[in-house]
Amino acid sequence: MTDLPIYYYPVVGRKSTGAQNHPHQFTLFILGFAAIQGIHHPRDGGFQPVPPAASYMEIAGIHGRPYREYAGDRKMPEQKAADYDPADPKDTLPIPSRFGGSHESVSFPTWHRPYVMLVEQAIGDVADRLAADIERENPKEVGVWVPEARKLRFPYWDWAAPKVVVEGFPPVIVDDTVEILLPGGQTAAVRNPLSYYSYQGGIPSDFQDEATRSGIAYFSQWTRSFRHSPSDPNGSTDNEALQAAIIGERAENVRRQLGLLFNIPDGEDPARTYDEFSNTLNESRIHGLIHGAVGGNGHMSTPDYAAFDPFFFLHHSNVDRIIALWEWCYPEYWMGDGYTNPRNGRFAAWTQDRGTYAQVYNEQILPTGARGALYPFRLENGEYWNSEQTRFLDAASYPKYYSYDEFLGIKVDQPATPEERRAARARIYEYYGFSPGEAATKTNKASWSHVPVRSAKEAGLPELFKEISNFRIFVVVVRLPEHAFNRSYNFELHYNHGTESRFIGAVTVFARPDHSPCKACAKRRASGSIIRGAIPLPFSLVNDIVVRSRAGRTNSTLETTTEDITRCLSGVLVDMAGKVLATARGGKEAPRVPDEESASETVMPAEVALYTSAAAEKTGDKKHPVHLFDWQAHNALFSVGSLRQVATMANMLISPERLEGRRPGSLLNFQIP
Repeated sequence: MTDLPIYYYPVVGRKSTGAQNHPHQFTLFILGFAAIQGIHHPRDGGFQPVPPAASYMEIAGIHGRPYREYAGDRKMPEQKAADYDPADPKDTLPIPSRFGGSHESVSFPTWHRPYVMLVEQAIGDVADRLAADIERENPKEVGVWVPEARKLRFPYWDWAAPKVVVEGFPPVIVDDTVEILLPGGQTAAVRNPLSYYSYQGGIPSDFQDEATRSGIAYFSQWTRSFRHSPSDPNGSTDNEALQAAIIGERAENVRRQLGLLFNIPDGEDPARTYDEFSNTLNESRIHGLIHGAVGGNGHMSTPDYAAFDPFFFLHHSNVDRIIALWEWCYPEYWMGDGYTNPRNGRFAAWTQDRGTYAQVYNEQILPTGARGALYPFRLENGEYWNSEQTRFLDAASYPKYYSYDEFLGIKVDQPATPEERRAARARIYEYYGFSPGEAATKTNKASWSHVPVRSAKEAGLPELFKEISNFRIFVVVVRLPEHAFNRSYNFELHYNHGTESRFIGAVTVFARPDHSPCKACAKRRASGSIIRGAIPLPFSLVNDIVVRSRAGRTNSTLETTTEDITRCLSGVLVDMAGKVLATARGGKEAPRVPDEESASETVMPAEVALYTSAAAEKTGDKKHPVHLFDWQAHNALFSVGSLRQVATMANMLISPERLEGRRPGSLLNFQIP
């Protein structure tokens, strides 16, 4: 058993309430969340005490700054002294009991699960006491508030739901005040704890301003969290810019990328597939996109400060919901003790190098035991949570006392057959707007007749699968240097034809600056680490280009079609404040950028290239997910100059083993505006 510290705050979730889905009473949630932020309303039944470890300042600080020991994991002096030197930066930056979010690590999903449970537990404990106080002071409402408090769970907001395309953020996320129900049926407008957070005890001393090419995020001077703030020491939230960052085509991009998560086929290597989901797929494609969209020049865009925006936990509650859906759909895919490198056949262990803080040293990561510990989250017996314990939400899993509401007929806390799980995958990706089978029925058949498709039998697909003739999906694969701009940034893909210009998709690099004490970040920076993402092109857009391309040629091939597609694309590197850092035009015919106007090689994308895949359906079973196969590399988009390419873990959807020939680099220079 782990040596117990002086004090620890066990993360058990809402244990005393029983396992329920997450229906909640809005009043109790708002007042409970406000209480852990240090806000106490005169009508909330009285002052609600909160232990230090449950205060929002302490909880948010776990993710990054301030670099100090978490109040819920106080070490004994001898525990600190065993191999700890206060004069040695490797130990003090950060000090033990800080993890930092486990970004770019195989334990990204598992670490964030007890983190969300922690804030849910802190709010729920306040809600329990508050409900009891209300009933005691209002005898006519006995039996009303306490049962609802016991059902309270932290909510999520599905930022990929269809209505987000039109509506964007709901008012409850952005309005500074919110109306709640009070005892006796009255209502009152109170400060909205979801809108922003004001630091309890003042701004921590180690908060630092972060300069970008377009301005400064004044973290050392802002007394509260902001979203899309101008470069101003006083700070403010630009709700118009916030809405613009998530609505319309930008929301559609998130939906397509999320749908792609559930189109991974069966039979892949379990460990490598899980790594791709937990890291490349979930983090750089979707998780990081939302951080950047909400933050702009503000807290959510910077890992060290992101959790101080209350939206952080709404975001990660939805990320956790996606994890719950994915692990229910793919229970056989798991990190295990490591993976087999497909290039040399050798076994490789997961290590802390690929995470952020984790432990002081670059230890192996395992699902259980001391090397599986998810610091600083402890269980009731004083042991740390481990990754294996975070898996699944069903009755056979380690108790977490929460689940998610039924979604498309899927109950993540209930068992299912393999056939039911496969059918659920198809429903999920269709709901989120990525349905190759449906798209194939809407193409212009005559215009697509030249598109070749390998037979499913020749490709070795399972029996009963039949290829969809003359149809392929088109995906732009993006590989970006993680530390190109010494902070978070976006690659945006745009479509241009005639006078029409529109946003297609984006990949976000969610990175810490070079002065961050993140040890693994420093190692990745020194090695030139690469972040990989994929942008599925909208089916309708590809169909329009294919029709136009075929009409303008007497002899069309797949390669002439892909050339016409890349010619319509352009790329933009953008910082989190929306400042354009570099631009590029697609296609072989794009004019070369003069050397004096070309972007530095250190910021050049390692790869921006077009890939296509065929699709196969199971004969007689429309509920079965479409099988993507026969991935091929086509035209590159952007010139990388002499930028050194760094090998990264293969993508499970688009792996080098499935590609014919060499991966393309890029054929387009980035130009500094």
